Amino acid sequence: MKLLFRLIGGLLLGAVIGLIIIIPIIALIDGESVMTVASTIFGKLTLQKVAGIAWMLLAALLAAILNIVIHEAGHLVAGLLTGYKFVSFRFFNWTLIRKDGRLRWRNFELEGTGGQCLMAPPDKPLEEIDTRWYNAGGVLAQLIITLLSIVLIWALDLPEWLDILLVMMALFGIFGVLTNGIPMKLGGVANDGFNLLQLEKDLAAKQSFCNVLELNALNQAGKTYGEMPDRLFNIPDPIDWKNPLHAATVLASATRQQAKYQWEESYQQLTEALRHKSDIMPLYQLELENMMTLACIATGRDEEARQHYTDEVAKYVTHHAPTQSDKQMTTMAVALALEGDRPKAEQLLNKLDADHDKFIHQGDLTMSLDLMRWLLNHRQ
Repeated sequence: MKLLFRLIGGLLLGAVIGLIIIIPIIALIDGESVMTVASTIFGKLTLQKVAGIAWMLLAALLAAILNIVIHEAGHLVAGLLTGYKFVSFRFFNWTLIRKDGRLRWRNFELEGTGGQCLMAPPDKPLEEIDTRWYNAGGVLAQLIITLLSIVLIWALDLPEWLDILLVMMALFGIFGVLTNGIPMKLGGVANDGFNLLQLEKDLAAKQSFCNVLELNALNQAGKTYGEMPDRLFNIPDPIDWKNPLHAATVLASATRQQAKYQWEESYQQLTEALRHKSDIMPLYQLELENMMTLACIATGRDEEARQHYTDEVAKYVTHHAPTQSDKQMTTMAVALALEGDRPKAEQLLNKLDADHDKFIHQGDLTMSLDLMRWLLNHRQ
């Protein structure tokens, strides 16, 4: 929902900035005052023109949303056709999951993403699992819709309002095809085109990709990291810290150690990871600092925990706490150990326990509640 409001705000801000820039330029060219030009422009605005501008902005917003849904639907269809199983489908914060045999809506936010379709990989040997169609599905879906929009505009005499919507669909579709289809990394994250080309060549990265998908599926089904198979936590050797899939496996391994109360082992692993912090993508840097804060508190390193729990990390934790139970665990640990507010810590535990059905990742929820109780017992 916040991303939706940011999109609307961005469009309106762009329109305002455009006027602020254009009006002085016109005034300079015509030798008129800024107020004269502004009065002329706004004086010529009729209700019909205002409605047309409003529709263009709304059409752009609708096209952006529809392109996100179409892109993720493309991943879903391609995945289902190649043996993957549905786990979750998200656009903005609205997330569709399957629970108790029924589809249900939940709220989940992941910074930097407008949508995401997550699936469980086929139960096959690694060499028989195809990752290409799953990664290509989103781009192909947007390409089809973009071409269809262009054909409809060219071939049919459509109402002006529909033409505008289709133009916006085509523009956002072209943008999506280029940014997702041309192999690149955006903010350290490999896009679909990059994964499409690399995963079948790099078996270690492909294994990490499949492991991350399976970990997510099991987590959503209620399995804690401590209960999951050992094979899902094999760290690539050597580790390419610039590869988000490799880094994700290290994070998963450290999380598993915490789930099994192996705090010192988790601390050591996170310490090693933070030595390579500059190579790790920004989102995972924040997650490392978040996890290290917890590991430090659990092992009695409170002063070091303060160094890791910076304002930026605190903002990250607070932002994701409503939909991620492990962030509430960090908030509780900070209240207990760094703020010395035990009643607040107990209140946070009780609230999380009462809200347990709101969270998508039930495995994380179980782990978070267990570790929060452990911290309360060990920090008397």
